Amino acid sequence: MTVVDASAAVKWFLPEIGSEAAAELLENSVQLYAPDLIRIEVTAAITRKMRLGQIAPEIAERLCLLWLQSLEEKAVFLLDSAELLIPAMKLALEIRHPLQDCLYLAAAREMKAPLITADKTFWERAKGIYHEISMLPGLHTN
Repeated sequence: MTVVDASAAVKWFLPEIGSEAAAELLENSVQLYAPDLIRIEVTAAITRKMRLGQIAPEIAERLCLLWLQSLEEKAVFLLDSAELLIPAMKLALEIRHPLQDCLYLAAAREMKAPLITADKTFWERAKGIYHEISMLPGLHTN
């Protein structure tokens, strides 16, 4: 089992650096988990691309619906964010990082599972307290 954050999961739907590695992660037989916040974060990232004029509205809608369908099909098992809120808050204060990202870190720590991210800043701040966090393969960590 592996915890995946929204910065990595969105690459399943948007062609970006790291999309191939993200697709491999999804196709791997490892079961993926994430706080239920991921539902909103990935949808928001897709719609943001449309607002910025990077994808057409109909493509954004199709990608959002594919994302939501993949959740229905259990591509990622969703965890209750409310149950992770207090440990995530403590982590956010400790590493001085946004609470939303720390929900993923709290989930990984509670499950004693690896955490995959595509967010370099998050990785840099969290790696000092959780050695099982890693960057999505193919992304620079220098």
